[in-house]
Amino acid sequence: MSILEVSNIKKNFGNTEVLKDIGFSMEKGDVLSILGSSGSGKTTLLRCLNFLETPDEGIIRVNGETLFDSSDASSLSESEIRKKRLHFGLVFQSFNLFPQYTALENITLAPSLLAKEDPSIDMSSLEDHARALLDQMGLSAKAGNYPHELSGGQQQRVAIARALALKPDILCFDEPTSALDPELTGEVLKVIRELAEKNTTMIIVTHEMGFARDVSDRAIFMDGGVIVEEGPSTQVIDDPKMERTKQFLSYYK
Repeated sequence: MSILEVSNIKKNFGNTEVLKDIGFSMEKGDVLSILGSSGSGKTTLLRCLNFLETPDEGIIRVNGETLFDSSDASSLSESEIRKKRLHFGLVFQSFNLFPQYTALENITLAPSLLAKEDPSIDMSSLEDHARALLDQMGLSAKAGNYPHELSGGQQQRVAIARALALKPDILCFDEPTSALDPELTGEVLKVIRELAEKNTTMIIVTHEMGFARDVSDRAIFMDGGVIVEEGPSTQVIDDPKMERTKQFLSYYK
């Protein structure tokens, strides 16, 4: 059974069609890269999966459970949306860390809030888990540092740890290196490679073509709100079949 099934997703902003009948599926442990120029709908698709936007049409299923079905007209409460959002972790391109909290506090904040709603969660284990994640990111010594005391690469690694803290089924990255210089980009890509080696299920929106080819199982190329081409990442990036994909990738040669 697929871990993620996305069917017929459509999203308009006013009269602008941003997503037009998007559909794909993923298996557990897959890494999927989503490629495309700015304005192609990549970020909107991630935001729909994470319930930061509501699709106008379509179905989203995770592990066979229907999280969203546009044919069901009943509106979701904020607590229901938060619960569905737990299936996905999202790492933003601009880090989005809370400046008033330390690295450790940024990671423990969401689990702590969740624990207040769910008595079965052991509060004492949350900090241990957060410290283990910081260690995984190579940031054990930075637990007490505030975001302004960290480099961009360190901030993004804290953001990845924060997304992992809720143990999502699928980890999503929205151009995780676009705000970083080349040296710091390497830090973050190394972490994502290590997550891939541990069979973490991931969706990565990226312009790093070599990285996408090497770390991903599959790739999707989007243009104008539709999927133009999809397949094994090596095929889509090294030997694209569609003219629009070839045109886009020619800029990276």
